[in-house]
Amino acid sequence: MHTHRHTLFLLAVGILAACISCSSTAQLSNLPASNTGADSAKYDWAAQTGKYLESIQSKEIFLRQFFAEMPKGGDLHNHLTGSVYAETYYDIACMDSLYVDTLSGRLYSKGTTPSTPDAIRLLPDYINSRHMLKVKLIDQWSIRNFHSYNRNIPQDEHFFNAFGLFGAAAGNHMATLINELKKRAVHENVQYLEIMGTSPSVSEVEMDKIFGESYYQSINKKLLDAIQSADTDRIRSVIDSIVRAWEQDSTWKNKGLAYGKLIDSLDASSIADTNIVTRYLAYASRKSEPLTVLAQLHIGFVASNDTTSKVVGVNIVSSENSEISMSHYTTHMLMFAVLKEKYPQVKTSLHAGELTLGLVKPEDLDGHITQAVYIAKADRIGHGVGIAFEKSSTSLLKYMKENSIPVEINLTSNEFILGVKDNEHPLPLYVKAGVPLVISTDDAGILRTNLAEQYVLLVRRYGLSYPQIKQLARNSIGYSFLNENEKQRLMEKLEREFEIFEKKIANDY
Repeated sequence: MHTHRHTLFLLAVGILAACISCSSTAQLSNLPASNTGADSAKYDWAAQTGKYLESIQSKEIFLRQFFAEMPKGGDLHNHLTGSVYAETYYDIACMDSLYVDTLSGRLYSKGTTPSTPDAIRLLPDYINSRHMLKVKLIDQWSIRNFHSYNRNIPQDEHFFNAFGLFGAAAGNHMATLINELKKRAVHENVQYLEIMGTSPSVSEVEMDKIFGESYYQSINKKLLDAIQSADTDRIRSVIDSIVRAWEQDSTWKNKGLAYGKLIDSLDASSIADTNIVTRYLAYASRKSEPLTVLAQLHIGFVASNDTTSKVVGVNIVSSENSEISMSHYTTHMLMFAVLKEKYPQVKTSLHAGELTLGLVKPEDLDGHITQAVYIAKADRIGHGVGIAFEKSSTSLLKYMKENSIPVEINLTSNEFILGVKDNEHPLPLYVKAGVPLVISTDDAGILRTNLAEQYVLLVRRYGLSYPQIKQLARNSIGYSFLNENEKQRLMEKLEREFEIFEKKIANDY
């Protein structure tokens, strides 16, 4: 029942709750003031700040100015490679002299010479001399200038395809990418980043070397046969037997510890402002073969269980509506269930319900968030857009509220990938049910956005008040996967930052 979440600290943080009006744009209200217990002078600063925000609610440029300066706490849902802007990948590709297919926009790994006639080699001096080539590639590697009428693929496919286009520039420069996110956090007055950095490396050859010839193929077939049977007890039993064997093999378990040390070394190699606190989520790609998914998840759980590592949780990523993602969804949730039983202290945040009507068949919209919550025992839900299509959404929402299972809201991402925004978005539904929320960016680089813009959209579309906005920033620390002492330290820092910000707003405006 997740009773461990009900600590005194989280009670102090509170849960975002509000009433929904019947107007075309949902108005969120009735959130308790966030400065209870503060002295009168501080409360006046907050009250005046709130009045100013109310006065600029319909003025987008003023909102941008306001939220550019406001302390934002943390960003709990962001993918490292998708959060880096395309300009950085272009510069890396030129410095590494990578080949690029000018028609598709795909980069080729260092040392690879493609045979396609549309390939050219990027060179260091192209950084400042090939403007139109750079413009074209940025458009292909992000949603900039995307118009569905002049593209032959839908928006969601354009988004997910981008990762494969610029990927060759990312792998050898992870510290550089982390550095960009840290510098942006400083610029945006963000105190904490929880980053989905890189997935654990798993190969058939390596697993055969550890466990014996043809191990991968035989065990993966065993999993696939269980999936084909649609017998959840059988699937769970097979998963459990595989994990028990891995747990008894020190060579394999050491891969988990090594993965944690790799992430720590990448973080230490980034040179940006050390005041930005960073932690990382391990993840598996749900489009992989089932044994690969299970192996990546197990490595992630082992790494997260090591309290000396900066890996603090596990996730599962990639498009939720792909064929293998849909057909293996329950199996993936059972993988989390088995691993959670063996590592109960490890936190998980699951992409679930990143679906909407029309993207898949109506009946396929039901059950994803339900399974993530009840079977996988997720500590947080990423996106959760499909909540209204769950058959038992009312009881599910009640359970999420009572067990403090927050939803990571990604407004720009949901608008572009799913076409969901304004009153079609479930944010008001979550708020009315009292489910805690955090606001995050998802893939700021591909989406050409930032955390400040997400707050602008919250106020413009849903009329959030300043106390509500402030509570969301606090939630981003309170529902992070930091330990309680680190949460308390960051929360105190956030409150000091709010005091400085409110005094400035009150004095200037």
